[in-house]
Amino acid sequence: MSTTPKPRPPRRCPICAKPLEQAGRRFCSDRCAQVDLGRWLKGDYAIPAGPEEMREEE
Repeated sequence: MSTTPKPRPPRRCPICAKPLEQAGRRFCSDRCAQVDLGRWLKGDYAIPAGPEEMREEE
C-alpha cells in the first residue's frame, strides 16, 4: 500500500497572515518585508548566543 503525502497548507505571510500569492516569496508585500526588516534593526528579533560563543568574547 502506498500512502500519498498530505498537501501542505498554503503559506502565509509571517507579519499579517495573508496567503502568499507568489511562490518563493516570504512576505505578501513590500510593506510586510519592511516591517520585518525594521523589527530586526530595532533588535526585536535576536539569535541567542551559546555558551561557547560567550567564552570567546570574555
